[in-house]
Formats: sequence, structure tokens, C-alpha cells
Amino acid sequence: MMKYQRSKMKILNYVLYILSFILGSTITLFFISIEDRDGLGDGDVFAKLKHKVSLQNISNRYFLLILIISKPDNIERRDTIRNTWLQFVKDDSSVKPFFVIGAGGLNADQQLKLKEEYSENKDILSLTSIPDSYGNLTSKILTSFVLLEKEYTFKFLLKCDDDSFVQASAITKELKTTYRDEEYLYWGYFDGRAHVKRSGKWKEEDWFLCDRYLPYALGGGYVLSEPLVKFIARNAELLKMYKSEDVSVGVWLAPLNIKRLHDQRFDTEFLSRGCLNKHLVTHKHSNRVLRHLYSETVTHGRMCTQEVLSRPSYNYNWQAPPSLCCNRNESTILVH
Repeated sequence: MMKYQRSKMKILNYVLYILSFILGSTITLFFISIEDRDGLGDGDVFAKLKHKVSLQNISNRYFLLILIISKPDNIERRDTIRNTWLQFVKDDSSVKPFFVIGAGGLNADQQLKLKEEYSENKDILSLTSIPDSYGNLTSKILTSFVLLEKEYTFKFLLKCDDDSFVQASAITKELKTTYRDEEYLYWGYFDGRAHVKRSGKWKEEDWFLCDRYLPYALGGGYVLSEPLVKFIARNAELLKMYKSEDVSVGVWLAPLNIKRLHDQRFDTEFLSRGCLNKHLVTHKHSNRVLRHLYSETVTHGRMCTQEVLSRPSYNYNWQAPPSLCCNRNESTILVH
């Protein structure tokens, strides 16, 4: 009888041990610290992600993530954006902005300033293993995609730069209405005839795919649906990185059967095409211009007091070879 009771007790203890393990694992799965969820540190992203992941956590769910590429010392630029076009979506809980910064090799003063800025704003994605440089832009994008795909559920991601002005509420509205059901969306201003850079800071030494860059959305602003970000993030170790992040994204997505949407309202070339009120994103602007565009929008309901077209745009011809895609002859914007 005592032998039977001892056996029964061992079985009960074993069951309790298993239940405790399952309960502990479940609690761990649903736990995530605020520091990990909102921001800092990538570590060895591909092999040693130390972040606790909780995709079930409702606070990690957003409709749109905004990824703004910045540099450690561009504090004034970030504050300008926070006080201008990010105000358009400040009260929209479905939108979450991040300023992406390569934080590798920062001195103590820079680290302290970045930590204080993060504590105040909770919008810094600090990549501690990546020194911030032109040569690491693609690494910043790829690492950001890996981290955000691990930490968040979202419908779309908008990538832009800290010299871009974005009609964030208009883009969000259009995504929620016109493109909500587009599962594989790649939306921006495309180029397919750009010559490969063979000198300068964007020099490509390992490019062998074609005598031109493959069609890509220009990096001043483009939108990706979540499955495309996930595809890139989950294949990160296999992807070849090129000097230009926007070119790299175009290459990574080139073989996929997706919706590539060329939109002239994305004024995202190396030089702005002017000021048109239909622009959703306009690029290459100083802090002063960003503040002016915001003031005009808030005061008068439009960015441009007087519209100016400094050079025409083009409507991408997807039926032509990429080198013949983009005849610059559009003096008016085609609205989708």
C-alpha cells in the first residue's frame, strides 16, 4: 500500500512539474519589457536576438509603422519631424513611428543624448551593432526589418528619410481604404533605367545582375505591406546587400509576384520636382522647409501657397523594358 502511495505521489509531482513548466513558458511568451518592445538594441540580429517576443501582446499591434532613417547627431531634424508632419498622426493609435539610428561606436556623450531622447519620446530604434555611415544604410534597413518583424504585428510599413515631408494622415487613410486588402503592396515612385554607380559613395563593386539597377521605389518614401517585410526579414541571412538601400529592396523583391504601384504623388527623387498639393511625400528638404510645409498645411489646408513644378514626372511603363520605362513627360499628376 505504501509503495502504491509513493508511486502515486511521484506521478503527481511529475504532473505538477509539467504543468508548472507549461505555465512558466506561457507567461514568458506573453511577457515583454517596455524597453525591448519600444526600442533599443539589436545585438547580433541574425543569430542572437535577445529580445523577448510577444506578438500576442495587443500593444504591439499597429496598422502602420513609419520607419524614418536618421543619424545620431540629427536631433534637430528628428524634433522638427516630431513637431511637424508626425503631428498629423499623433492621436492615431494605429500608427507607430520609429527613428532608425546606427548606434555602433558612439562616444559616451552621444550615447547619453540618445538615451535621454529615447526616454522622452519612445520613438528611437537604436541599432547598437551598426556604426552609422552611408555604407551601412542597407544594413540599417535590413536589421530594422528583422527587429520589427520579430516585435510587431502590422499591416503596412512606410520607410522615409529625416529630410522627407509626409502627408502621414492622407497615406494612412488611403491605405485603410483603397489598399487595405492589398496583401503584397510595394508602393512608391519607381525607376528602372538608373545606371549602376561605379564611383563615389554609392559605388557598387559587386553588382552583376544587369547593366542597370532593377526596378525599385526611390528611398525618399515607399510603402511595403507586412508580408513583404516579413519575407525580407526571414531571408535576411541569404540576401545580398548593395550600397543603396532602396536598390537593395528592389532586388530582394524582384522575383516576387507582387503589386508594384508607381505613384507620381511620391516626390522622392534625388531632387524635389517642386511643390504640388497632391504630393503624399516630398523629399530633400531642410528643417526650415519642413516647418513651412507643415505651417501652410495647418493654416491653409494645403502645403503649397503657390504650386510650382520645377521638372516633370513620369508615368512608369511596365510593358516596356526597364531602360525605356520612364519618359519624363508628365506635367500633371495622375491620381490613382
